[in-house]
Amino acid sequence: MQKTIIAKNFKKLRLFKSMNQTEFSELFGITRSSVGSYEEGRAEPKLETLLKVADHFKLTVDAIIRKELTVNQIARFEYPIPKAKTINELEVKIDELNKKVSRIETLLRNK
Repeated sequence: MQKTIIAKNFKKLRLFKSMNQTEFSELFGITRSSVGSYEEGRAEPKLETLLKVADHFKLTVDAIIRKELTVNQIARFEYPIPKAKTINELEVKIDELNKKVSRIETLLRNK
C-alpha cells in the first residue's frame, strides 16, 4: 500500500519534534492508534485534527494535504532578513546595521 501525502506529513511532523505516537496523540486529543492509522495511510484525520496540527506547526491545512513537506517548511526556516512593517522601520533597521558595521570597522582599524 502506498502512503498518502497526509500519512507522510504526519509522520514527518511527529518525528521532527522527536515525539512518539503517544505524545503526538495526547497533544492533539486523538488516540495513539489513530496516529498509527494516519501514518500508515489506513485512515485519514478529521478536519478538526488537521486544523489542530496545522495551527500547532504554524502551517496551512493545504500545505499538509497537498504536497510532501520539507524540513525547512516544518522548521519555518527563514533567512535572517530584518522584517519591517513600514519603510521607516526598515530605514531604522538599516541605520542600526550600518552603525554596527562602522563599529566593527573601527575596531579592526585600531588593532
